[in-house]
Amino acid sequence: MKRALLPLALWLWAASAVAADLPRPPAQFDSRFVQTRSLPGFSAPLTSHGVMRFDKQHGFYWEITDPYHYVFQMGAAGASETLPDGSVRQLDPAETPWLAAVQHIIVSALSGDRSDLQRYFQMTVTPLAKGERVELTPKQGPMSEAIVSIRVTESAPGDPQLIEIKETSGDHMDIRFIRSAP
Repeated sequence: MKRALLPLALWLWAASAVAADLPRPPAQFDSRFVQTRSLPGFSAPLTSHGVMRFDKQHGFYWEITDPYHYVFQMGAAGASETLPDGSVRQLDPAETPWLAAVQHIIVSALSGDRSDLQRYFQMTVTPLAKGERVELTPKQGPMSEAIVSIRVTESAPGDPQLIEIKETSGDHMDIRFIRSAP
């Protein structure tokens, strides 16, 4: 499940980091999503649907609703996941190094610390007619062992439309966000 969380944390980090010269990203985000994962050796992509929420007060919430149920929540009090069988696991950053990385990335996103992003990634920002595209290529290190590239397309700072992730394993994941009209 950690593979599903890293892209979301990276989006939060990237969305905040590229907004240095733009209006601040919204303090909260709430969207449905469709995640499509293409795996080497599979003839058809795997597709899941769900909901993502984030705000400074309650933290980060990622729920897959179809084709199975899974929930990951992270806030000031810690992190937990509800597995498809209904069991709940409390996650300890000391025992799950990837969780410590996710927490660090989210904190960096909230603080708008662009230097952290540039410490781990080569970053290219391309303005679009509406919004921008941020391309992240990991520098040498642990991130480059798992990720080839991440591309985030936003219609405005903090309002992603699409996250595309290419992994070193050959996997490719797209996460499309579907926002409700205000």
